[in-house]
Amino acid sequence: MATVKLKKESWWTRRMRKAGAYGPLDRALRQWRSLGSVRTNTGVPPNGDRMVYRMNNTTLEIGQGANTFKGMVGLTGLIMFGATIFGVFLTIDFLSFIVWTAHPVSTIFVLLMGLLCIPMGVWFLSIFLTDFFGYTDALLRFDRTRRKVWMFVGTRTPIELDWDRLTPVSQGVTPANTNVNTFRAVLLVDLDEQGEVRFDGNLPRIASLGQISLNEQYALGQYEYVRQFMETGPASLPRCETYLEHRTGLRDLLSFFDLLDIPRRFDWHDPQMKGFGLLLLVTLACTAMAPMIMLFSIASWIAYRCNRVPTWPAQIEACAAEGGVMRPPADAHSQRQPIVWKEVPFILLWTGSALAFYTWVASWFLK
Repeated sequence: MATVKLKKESWWTRRMRKAGAYGPLDRALRQWRSLGSVRTNTGVPPNGDRMVYRMNNTTLEIGQGANTFKGMVGLTGLIMFGATIFGVFLTIDFLSFIVWTAHPVSTIFVLLMGLLCIPMGVWFLSIFLTDFFGYTDALLRFDRTRRKVWMFVGTRTPIELDWDRLTPVSQGVTPANTNVNTFRAVLLVDLDEQGEVRFDGNLPRIASLGQISLNEQYALGQYEYVRQFMETGPASLPRCETYLEHRTGLRDLLSFFDLLDIPRRFDWHDPQMKGFGLLLLVTLACTAMAPMIMLFSIASWIAYRCNRVPTWPAQIEACAAEGGVMRPPADAHSQRQPIVWKEVPFILLWTGSALAFYTWVASWFLK
């Protein structure tokens, strides 16, 4: 497959890149730490758990973590869209009643704020539509035969990256020189001769591997899984515990963002009751915050149901077919798990708390 030639950017565009996203200032704030080249071993055991969708002898398909806050972002966008609509009607109401008595400066200020609500409303609506009616994940495909990486970017042609040209970096998402814990992720960045990020149109040529994590070793393990696949093949990789799927089940709706895994793993027959303190803390926290968590869980479940599953162009699928049928990792189980009996009391407690709060709010509005 031929490599796509990038259009040369104008001087003004390059200056704006340096001052904005992925410029030197942005990289400093994001704490980019180089990991050498893609051939350099990080020394961390590879870990593909909850990152891989499918694979075969030549191709690996993973997610970029775009589904981390699926539904939550869209619901927030919908709420803010409603707030902007309210702002427009409030402006119209204000102008229709006191436009002849209010001070001209106050009238102009209110009018400008009302006009500002229109583009903000369009922006928030686009966030909602993208999150609820977009794609389940932003996929990456790694072809070890051709040394290529393809980034799924929606309806347009996937972005093609050369594996050997990529620079791996560990990224933090909090300001530098602070003691605050940072979320970590590993990025594969395509840099030009000046060390600046290349762009494909308006999209940066950057691939993010897996989910972000507070544990940098976990993020490095995800990168090492991909790196070893590309360098030595799937035979040297360890077993994945869980593989990803594009659709969610009933348990995902009631799992309170995987916090239900804690009572699922707890051993009630253990005489030492190891982990009981954590179980108690999670139970109390989920009971107290159940109304909010349940709302976002429902939004996430609906978003997954409405999202489209990404489909690759026939040419990329043909490349993957050379390595055999694309299947989930061997001996791994699906992220869609059935509900077990020892989870039922916690599901009833947490959902009951949420429903009781919703009932109280509804009765208060009906009075």
